[in-house]
Amino acid sequence: MSILIVEDNPVNARLLALMLHAQGYQTVMARNGKEALATVAETQDFQLIITDYMMPEMDGLEFIVKVRALPSCSHIPIIVASAHADLETVKRVQSLQCAGFLVKPIDKQQLIKRVEDLIRAQPVVLLAKQNTMDRLGLELTEYHELVHAFAAQLAAIIPIVVLEHGDADEPISENLSRLLKDLAESASMLGADKFF
Repeated sequence: MSILIVEDNPVNARLLALMLHAQGYQTVMARNGKEALATVAETQDFQLIITDYMMPEMDGLEFIVKVRALPSCSHIPIIVASAHADLETVKRVQSLQCAGFLVKPIDKQQLIKRVEDLIRAQPVVLLAKQNTMDRLGLELTEYHELVHAFAAQLAAIIPIVVLEHGDADEPISENLSRLLKDLAESASMLGADKFF
């Protein structure tokens, strides 16, 4: 997983990337909101987005609105970076449920603290795809097959849980207990420790 930097100024973009790389983060860069939206739609594996406010083709606010409209990306925390720090701009950013606002020129300590706080606060359901693939020695298609099988397993068990365990005082049946044990094993294998 990586951090998407959306910045039209190549010097600012590179500086942000260098600051983040020094702390061990991977980054992907986009030159404007339009390019970033295409990147998000393709990848959908970002921990965080840092976007400039003023950009050509699609500014940061329009980009945020479009990202928030994508169900698979609506949870990604977004930080806006801008030299325009007037009250109206900050209020507009807050109204879009952004995780923060950084004033340019960006202070390195402030950036790193905000990034670390946001990434630590995110619940990790599955380990990063590449980590799991490496750990299990899988190719991408094999990984996707396993994730789909896990999703099908989960979809099959949920109705049983609802039907059999509608009353919290009832003990779990032997059948449901076995199904949940199998589900937990699958979750553990895929690196879904939080789910497990």
